[in-house]
Parts: sequence; structure tokens; C-alpha cells
Amino acid sequence: MDECVLPGVRESAQFIASTASHVIIEEDGVHRAAEMLLPHLSAPSDHTHSPDPLEPTGLTDSELLEWIFLLDTLNFCFWSDTTTLYTVNYRGRNWTGYRSLCAALCRAKEDLHLPVHKPLFYSSITMDTMKKIFRSDSSEELPLLEERRTNLHQAASVLNKHFSGSVCELVSSAGHSAQRLMQLLVEHFNSFRDISTYRGRSVSFLKRAQIFPADVWDRFGGRGFGEFNDIHTLTMFADYRVPQSLLYMGVLTYDSELLRRLRAGDHLAAGGEKEAEIRGCSIWAIELIKEQMISLAREASLHCEQTDLSSVKIDYYLWNYAKTHASDMNSHPIHRTNTIFY
Repeated sequence: MDECVLPGVRESAQFIASTASHVIIEEDGVHRAAEMLLPHLSAPSDHTHSPDPLEPTGLTDSELLEWIFLLDTLNFCFWSDTTTLYTVNYRGRNWTGYRSLCAALCRAKEDLHLPVHKPLFYSSITMDTMKKIFRSDSSEELPLLEERRTNLHQAASVLNKHFSGSVCELVSSAGHSAQRLMQLLVEHFNSFRDISTYRGRSVSFLKRAQIFPADVWDRFGGRGFGEFNDIHTLTMFADYRVPQSLLYMGVLTYDSELLRRLRAGDHLAAGGEKEAEIRGCSIWAIELIKEQMISLAREASLHCEQTDLSSVKIDYYLWNYAKTHASDMNSHPIHRTNTIFY
């Protein structure tokens, strides 16, 4: 794909929020959320990482970069139509959701001795191998397994054609710009091209294209491969968990018909109007919360770096918030969409 001018994610979200008919951003909810989040996010982070039980030990920096790229190539669609979730038992613990993906890959690396993070390995991965790697320890299988295999094949092919088969070269080509890395992903990798049409206008969400530079920045502590001079320009990553947090906190309100459909477990069409409004309004709501937090920090004479009160940090916090408050959110359901983009 030739270099293209993408519709901006922030601008797309503002447009959707200004014309949405099924989702409303509540001004009072934005203010309450900003007040609640500020104490948690205003303290500067030293970017130290505790050992992650779902990250292989002994990885070099280049291998860690490959690992993050692999995860973000496969990071989508973990929900189930039943109360049973896709589950991976790893080292005596059951993991679900995104963490089940991490667990399955760690398990394959340790038990099957597969170099799962290497593009050369997954360039020709078979469905039989996919089934071995992602076998479930529950009755629910991992959704969209064939689509995940297609993503891996395409990712390896693009890396080989444009970046000498190297994730390191892909990241280095961005010149320490998260926006440029996002652009490279969207230009070259079909599976990162998260763009829809809403009310006759092209709109960008780019969940996985944004979360890759954000994850690299976070995991490398903003240094080395993770040094991006514009990380604060990324928006939140429009998935199905952060909108649930915003709904639960009263930042978003859905109309009665949309809420009824979600509570009934109905699927929303990928690229449809209702799905676009949930995602777009979520992105714009986080931008409004961020601006409110910056204002509150100034009023309180708090010194915060741009990255401390960034949309990335707010997203990470609210994603974890949804997971830890899951039992309280039964009446505030996720939206269910079969898609490779989140």
C-alpha cells in the first residue's frame, strides 16, 4: 500500500461524538472520572516493571520487541457468547481474556519448545500447530483462529518484504515517533488497518496500530526501542473493555434500544453505526477526561509530565479497572463484535 493520509483518530472520534444518536458523553461523568483518576495517574511513574509471569524470562531486547509484536498482532476478540470463556492453564493458574493469549504463547514456548515470537517460525505456521498452541482448558475455544493464522502469515510476509524480516527494523524505521510507527503499521499491514465509514465519512480507530508503540514504550520504560518523542499524542485504544468502564462510571450513556441489545447478548456488526459510536465516543470521552485532569492538576499546582496524564495511561488504568470490577458490571455489558481489530 502506498503511503496514505489517514483520517486522524482524535478527529474521527470528535466527529462521531458530535453526531452520535445512540451514545452520549455525559459532562458530569467526565468531571467525576477526572477527579477519580487524577490521584492514581498524577504521580510520575518510574517505569519499573515487576516480573510478569506471562512473559518469558531471558529475552534480549530484540526478542522482547518480537514478543510484543506477536501479542499485538493476535490481540483481539476474547469474548464468548456463553458464561464459559476461552481458558489457558499455565503454571497452575487459569487465565482468560487477553492474558489467556499470553499464557498460551508462554506455554507453547516452554512445553512445545516453539520459537513462537520469531517471524520465520510463524511465516508458515499451520492450523494444526495453531490448535496445539492455543488449545483450550475449557469447553470454549479461542475465537477466530483462522483469522489469527492469516494475521501471522501476513505479518511475517510484510516484515520480510519491507523490513528485512525484522521487527527491530520496523520500529527503528519510525525514528522514535509513535505516530510514524502507527502509520507504518497501517500502510503495510492489512490487519492493523482499523478504519471504517461513519455517516459517509472515513473514520480511524486504529486500536492495535496504536497499542503496539504504546506497549513498546511502556515495556521498555520509554528508553531504547521504547523511546518515542510523541507518545502523548496517541489516543485510547478502542476495544470493548474500556467502553464498559466508561459506561459503568457514568461517562457514557447508551440509548435504551442499544442497551437492551447488549444486555440480550446481540452482536453488533463490525463497522456498523452503533459499534462506531461506542468506539468513537469512548475515544473522545477519554480526550475530554484527559483535558479535565490537566486542568485539575494545574488548579492543584501538581507538576505532571505529558505522559503521566496521557490517554495511554488512562486507557491502561480503565482496562484494568474493567477487569477488577467485572463482577459489578453485569448490568453494564460489553458490546460483542466479531472483528480482528480489537
